[in-house]
Amino acid sequence: MKFLRHVFVMAALALYILIPRIEAVKADGPTQELINSICIESEDYELCNKIIHKNLKAPATNLKDLTYIIFSIAIEHASDTYIFIGNILRELTDHEERVGFNICLNVYSEETAIFLDVRNEFRHKDYERMILDISSTIEILKNCRVDFGIPPYMENPLIEKNRVMKILINMSTVSGRMVKNGNASLLSSLVSGLDSFFFQYLTN
Repeated sequence: MKFLRHVFVMAALALYILIPRIEAVKADGPTQELINSICIESEDYELCNKIIHKNLKAPATNLKDLTYIIFSIAIEHASDTYIFIGNILRELTDHEERVGFNICLNVYSEETAIFLDVRNEFRHKDYERMILDISSTIEILKNCRVDFGIPPYMENPLIEKNRVMKILINMSTVSGRMVKNGNASLLSSLVSGLDSFFFQYLTN
């Protein structure tokens, strides 16, 4: 039995070594500028930047592809959190805790459904409806209160999950509005405007 277990461990280790690991794609200059334009509006620039880079498919990615990626990440995070809450609920016996978690379960069910709609609206270029739907998600998220403890966690794990969801909503809002307004890069527009201002100032 020990021999078989040893063989299994060695086989698993060999697979780990041989299978190429997926590394974050390094964005090219224009793509990073787009990412900066989105993440500069975030309360956590580093996390925003990391989330996008982790999910990039190619170094050169345009605004619409970045936006689609962000919407897909939001769907994944919302659905994963829904499953996470459901698993915790199975173990909870305290009525008050169950009430709080059931509310959050419904919140993340709505978040998932709305972002699926958002992605579909994006595909069909229904940008007005897309922006309205994204805007509604931040108010829905507020219903998931996290001011209660969950043994054995030292801190309610939904605090961080809500924070990430809020950041994803912000990212979706910024990139969605950039698409709607036809702004390939808010940051480059700002820089160009400043360059023009200083050029005029220096030549006057």
